[in-house]
Amino acid sequence: MVAAYLVNPNARAQKLEDLAFSELGLSMIKIEELISKGKDQITFDQTDIADATPYAAEDADITYRLYDHLSKELSEKDLTELNEKIEAPLISILGEMELSGIILDSNKLTKSSAEIEKRISVLRKSIEKKAGGEINIASPAQLSALLFETLKLHEKLENPKDIKKLKGGNHSTNAQELEKLRGTDPIIDAIFEFRELTKLKNTYIDVLPNLVSKKDDRIHTSFNQAITQTGRLSSSDPNLQNIPIRSEEGKKIREAFVAENDKFLLSADYSQIELRVVAHIARVEKMITTFKEKRDIHGETAAAVFDVNQKEITHAQRRIAKIINFGILYGVSAHGLKQQTSISYEEARDLIKKYFELYPEIKSYSDKMISQAKELGYVETIFGRRRYLPEIKSANFAVRGAAERMAVNMPIQGTAADLIKLAMIDIAKELPLFS
Repeated sequence: MVAAYLVNPNARAQKLEDLAFSELGLSMIKIEELISKGKDQITFDQTDIADATPYAAEDADITYRLYDHLSKELSEKDLTELNEKIEAPLISILGEMELSGIILDSNKLTKSSAEIEKRISVLRKSIEKKAGGEINIASPAQLSALLFETLKLHEKLENPKDIKKLKGGNHSTNAQELEKLRGTDPIIDAIFEFRELTKLKNTYIDVLPNLVSKKDDRIHTSFNQAITQTGRLSSSDPNLQNIPIRSEEGKKIREAFVAENDKFLLSADYSQIELRVVAHIARVEKMITTFKEKRDIHGETAAAVFDVNQKEITHAQRRIAKIINFGILYGVSAHGLKQQTSISYEEARDLIKKYFELYPEIKSYSDKMISQAKELGYVETIFGRRRYLPEIKSANFAVRGAAERMAVNMPIQGTAADLIKLAMIDIAKELPLFS
């Protein structure tokens, strides 16, 4: 599965039967042929041994054939070393992590649930007071009617048409559109908080305690090694990687994950890994010097683009510089920067222009990656992980633009993911569980 993922990260299906058909042209025996389905279904141990044998042996046979077939493809695409040094050693480590699980203090979440329910109730009442009666805040149609027909908040904007409309004619109430209304009325902040709290409550706080195993009182997530096209790991059932880290509520959820008695949880991360990677890949001399001298990269950027002395940089200026530093890696535009900050479009455009004057190597790197993607059809990380981008030749401007942003970002994000995986492999060697 992992080999197939490396060879073709764009494919969404790496199931054995799918790969048998796509790679070898073979159709495997379906389990339903043995155990039937619906009310007539039996268990596998009830099948006749003569029928069960070919089915079971086929799994091993096809796996071996795919191993041989995919090994050649890995070699042809110079992916053998990536597989052997990073992906293959990680399989058993992730397996042990899944089996080990993590302890959850459910009592902490029960307490948080009650506190958040009170806050949600207060927010609901304040929003309904504006509406003049009951309203389903989760209903886009009802919320749109309140904000744009009753309160007419879009009319407080410089350009009321900035808010997108849906096919039915209603104004959109997604987060991106509501962000444009920040500052027009306190109800917008209340809606954002209401959404965040209900999502945390319904996704984590009330759900996680039900996922604790009765066998060992731990939560066992699944780590996905063959899904993202950048090489990053993801987790599911439950997803433990998307718990907010900046909000107080998110921190409380994280605090509910605890260690055994006389043990502790250690959190380790790379500092500004993606900026360090781009500094290396694009050979951005000013960035490299800043990192080597252990200076504040966001402060350095802010001083340059706002043309002020380091000591005069405001918190807001450093924040904008930070958004630009990371945003450039994801292809942020002047319009995008304007939406994330309180500055005008013209100012955002000028800041991005100054940024590329400060770090011209990043602009050269971006152009080079887009050209490479058009010429070769893919871009790759330092370790040779590839992402294929056929959409980069699309006639559709939006589709082509998205592919160009991926061409710039993937070598950076993918290299950072590879480095994290290497760190996991090195750390595992020092831990009793894996040694």
